[in-house]
Formats: sequence, C-alpha cells, structure tokens
Amino acid sequence: MLNLERINHILQDLRTKKAVYVDQLAKEYFVSPSTIRRDLDTLEKKGLIRRTYGGAILIEPSSSEIPYGIRKSENQAAKNIIGELAADLVMDDQFIFLDVTSSVSFLVRHLQNRTNLKVLTNSAQTALDCLDNLPSAQIFCTGGWMTSFSRGFVGETARQRIAEFHTDLLFFSARSISLEDGITDVNEEDIYLKQQMIASTRKSVFLCDHTKFDKTSYRLVCQIEDLDYLVTDQRPSNLWLSRLESSGVEVIYPE
Repeated sequence: MLNLERINHILQDLRTKKAVYVDQLAKEYFVSPSTIRRDLDTLEKKGLIRRTYGGAILIEPSSSEIPYGIRKSENQAAKNIIGELAADLVMDDQFIFLDVTSSVSFLVRHLQNRTNLKVLTNSAQTALDCLDNLPSAQIFCTGGWMTSFSRGFVGETARQRIAEFHTDLLFFSARSISLEDGITDVNEEDIYLKQQMIASTRKSVFLCDHTKFDKTSYRLVCQIEDLDYLVTDQRPSNLWLSRLESSGVEVIYPE
C-alpha cells in the first residue's frame, strides 16, 4: 500500500472511531510503528488530528463555531472601542502577536501611528490588514493548515512556529469569561494555539466586550490570573473589578 493511500485509510479510521493507536495500526497495515508515527505526523501537520500518547485523536470542528464573516459583523461598535483602547498599550518597535479573532482584527486600524512594529499572527486576514495599514511593520505568519471558519492557521506547524518567538504583547479574545471558570471557548485546536501564545509572550491582553462576561463555554483557555490586561467596552461590575484587581489584572475601559 502506498504512503498516501495508507494515510487516507488511517484518516477514514479516525473519522469512524475518533481515536487510533500506533501498535494497532502497525499490525493492521503490516508496517513498523515508526512508519505509522510518520503518517500521524503528516496528518497532525495538516491540522486534522492531535497526537496522543500511543496514538491520535480526530480534530472535529465544533458546530458551535461561527464563521469569521459573521463574527466580524457582530458588536462592531464595541470592538472598535476596545481596539482603540488596546492600541494605547502598544509602543513603537514592539513585537506583538495578534490572534485570529474578529475582536483583535479591529485593533489593527488603531496602530497606524506606531512605527517599526513586528507583528506575528495566525490570521491570514489580519496579516493582509497589517500590510494595508502598517507600512513600516514586519509581518510574520505562523503558517499551518488554514480553516474556512476563522481564515486562520491551525495545526502543529502553527504551534511550533508560535513557540519559536517571544513577543512583547499578545492580543487575543475568546467566547466567554466567568469568575468561576476563567476564559473558555469552543474550538479545541484554536484553544491549543492560544495556550502556546500565552506561554510565549511577556504580557497577555484579553479583548472582551461586555456580552462575554459571566458566561462559560466548554473548553478552558486559561485562568484569569494568566492575564496581564483586560480591555472591554463598558465598566465591569464592582465584583468583577475587585476580582480582576486581586488577580493582578489591569482593567481598561472607557472612562
């Protein structure tokens, strides 16, 4: 059996079983475990699977995901306010990471007066926006497998690229934030990358409009204590301000 044919069979197995194991596949296809591991590496680099101890699991897009075009059209006024406030954190010559979310995409237009920025992003659309709006900036893309939902790059190739850099500031967003459960979202692969972004930056900035407070999605991104700044479009409640302050998070909102 040819490599490509075997890889396609393995992918079909995953779509049926959701998980596979190296030793089992090696026996089934009469090849060595190292050959199966290389096959799984190929699928992981395409963003189709996640390697686990002894095997792999299928990455399935969540039905709760909202396409990028729809997300960008929602709460535009709030996102623009947040983008303008967040831009005040950026200084000339800094290296910043912009994630794939629509909230972060509104930040770019407010950075036009900054010079000599370096921008790393896993968003193809944000990279193009930076080229149009930030002529003095150097733009780096993670590469990887591009999804139609986010117009961004995912997969192990993207994660490894993120891990190579150490940025001054990370700007990211997510679906929900709550006092009990922290910051949560719905897409496992996107969350996996956000966690690497947080690990690879000096300061993390969470962009969050008022509709996301006191809500929980079903996959954890990070705890509130992992943030350095939270930027929002309305003054949070006193309870939220107290919790964020006690967690060492600076809150930025319109006065």
